[in-house]
Amino acid sequence: MDLLGRAEFAPEQLATTRADFQELEICCVDTSCVFHSTDASERAKQVEIAIAHADLAAKLGAPLIRVFPDKIQFGAEREETRDWIAGSLREIAARMPDDVGVGLETHGDFARSDYAAEIVTLADHPKVKLIWDVANSLAAGDEIRHAARVVQPYLAHVHLRDAKPVSGSEHWLPVLAGTGRVSFAEVVAALADLNYDSFVSFEWEKYWHPEIEAPEIALPDFINAYRAADKRG
Repeated sequence: MDLLGRAEFAPEQLATTRADFQELEICCVDTSCVFHSTDASERAKQVEIAIAHADLAAKLGAPLIRVFPDKIQFGAEREETRDWIAGSLREIAARMPDDVGVGLETHGDFARSDYAAEIVTLADHPKVKLIWDVANSLAAGDEIRHAARVVQPYLAHVHLRDAKPVSGSEHWLPVLAGTGRVSFAEVVAALADLNYDSFVSFEWEKYWHPEIEAPEIALPDFINAYRAADKRG
């Protein structure tokens, strides 16, 4: 959960860790940074953590870090929260390494594609991008084709899993492909229409949902379903 605290990413161990991944391309370094706090000092702290992750990403050869917009806090308005997030992203982008971008995930109260895209537009920096978490945006009310068109100008990365609504929760439960509400075929077709040529990452959130299938089952299921959906092979 905290990459910066892992021994594998300490300065003295980083070269060895990078060598372990020498045959893999690291597509993104995920953070849990959020910029929704009503406290400016807390937002500043999150900015510093994001920049530290960006430095790590540069050393690992990763082109992107992931951050969250997240939740509108008690007593705050959507517009001011949006502006806090946009301002934080702008600062991160201005200070991070040249070869790393910052990707805002469609998540929390800004999971809808138009809400997330508005933040990136306001940040107004070429290194501020979007990560389209398809299930999150659908759970927030999006439709796949519409969301794809909205995120397209800023799209740097895609998170994909099938999922279904759960009574009493705003979050959809991850499920095996074809058993939920996320059509892989429609997502693949929408990305093809955008000429999207970057990564699609499979997410399987067993840490938060211990009741779902083991990764040893879910990952091959995803691979097979995605290949079947992608007629281009």
